[in-house]
Amino acid sequence: IIVSGKIRAQRAKAMKFRDGYMIKTGHSVNDYVDTAVRHVLMRQGVLGIKVSIMLPHDPTGKVPGLPSKPQADVVTIIEPKEDIQ
Repeated sequence: IIVSGKIRAQRAKAMKFRDGYMIKTGHSVNDYVDTAVRHVLMRQGVLGIKVSIMLPHDPTGKVPGLPSKPQADVVTIIEPKEDIQ
């Protein structure tokens, strides 16, 4: 969550509130991060609020709106097949 604008004083500032794990780069951001921006008209000026939420992975694909593709950095190791002679 980022709140920016004239919060307490005349000078505009930006306050950031973070918790947990958030990816910010790569193609997985398009699937896993939901972002919203709103502008609030106050008496002193305009406050901007930006909220980003990282969605959980849904491997089954049953829940609509959740990504079923794994992230790009997830590595799956496949066991080699046994030789048949």
